[in-house]
Amino acid sequence: MQPGPPYQQGPQQPYQQGYPQQGYPGYPQPGYGPPPPKKSNTGLIVGIAVGAVVLLGGGGVAAFLLLSGDSGSSSSSAPTSSKKTGPPDKYTSMPGCQKIGDRVRNLPPLEPPKGEEPASTSAQDIVYTASSCSWREYGAPSALVTMYLSKSKEPGTGAGEAWAKAGYDNAMDDGGEVIPGMANATKAGYNEIRSDGQCSIKFYQGNVEAQIIVSGAEPSKPIDQKLCKENALKVAKATSEAIGS
Repeated sequence: MQPGPPYQQGPQQPYQQGYPQQGYPGYPQPGYGPPPPKKSNTGLIVGIAVGAVVLLGGGGVAAFLLLSGDSGSSSSSAPTSSKKTGPPDKYTSMPGCQKIGDRVRNLPPLEPPKGEEPASTSAQDIVYTASSCSWREYGAPSALVTMYLSKSKEPGTGAGEAWAKAGYDNAMDDGGEVIPGMANATKAGYNEIRSDGQCSIKFYQGNVEAQIIVSGAEPSKPIDQKLCKENALKVAKATSEAIGS
């Protein structure tokens, strides 16, 4: 890949770090009406047989309904899984600073990088690490890239990307300008950092979030924001491409 357009220098200043009852049926009163007709034994036997069939059939149906009810009740009350699911972690490591710098022309010299280090977080479901790259030179604009890798402790939960997305969303909550289709980033935008001497881009890409801060050479003077954003975009694109390669 050919390096991008040159990183332009301008009057800029350095980055300052700083969820109803049923009754019984009535009985006929004795002594009233004609005597009841005689019934043959055959009719009695047939009646008993039919009654037995009805009782047996009814008992069988009742038993079936009872069993079905028990089975349905047991099924409906079974506990459901509360395990979260999400996209798998896309990355297991972050690119080196030199890999990013090689994609941008005329950057200031690269300061010795510290490499990937544990980052502080209260999240119990991820392993969180950070890496930073800084290009600085006296009297010239500077560039700082900070990347955070969120690795899910339990595969398949989507915790890594969820954490990276939250970092981007938090950065854009204070105001910002979305950058559609920036390199390989999932989402990207210019985020407000309340400084006339700096500009910043925040993006996340899978389970990696990154922030690019460009600052000027003279601390006492505001910088040209248009020029600053152009430089920040070059570094952000290079970072996104390096992460994805």
